[in-house]
Amino acid sequence: MASSYVKFGESKLRNNCPKCYAQDGLSFTFYNKIEDNKLLTKATKNVKGELHCSHCSSQVYPGLWTDEIDRVYLYNLKRIGDPETYTRFKPLAILILIAIVVVAAAAAFALYNFKIAA
Repeated sequence: MASSYVKFGESKLRNNCPKCYAQDGLSFTFYNKIEDNKLLTKATKNVKGELHCSHCSSQVYPGLWTDEIDRVYLYNLKRIGDPETYTRFKPLAILILIAIVVVAAAAAFALYNFKIAA
């Protein structure tokens, strides 16, 4: 099962960057996990957040976050809310489901005709 992450929210910060100490370049980006296989595509509630500094063009990992950045991260995570979850069936899954229904209907019809004839 392949999984990927889709961006569903972004927020700018006014905190100092832990690497370059610039105050105007930090932004949080939130990603939603999408699981994909041959039969369906499913969006989960898993959220991944990344902190990026546009001033020094680097990603700031959670080990370098200060307490203020951590509080702002939790606030923005609550503000953006939970991502929309869904399950979308692909045409192959729909075709398999229709085939199962047709076979079950044919078997029920054959059993019904067999009981009437006997």
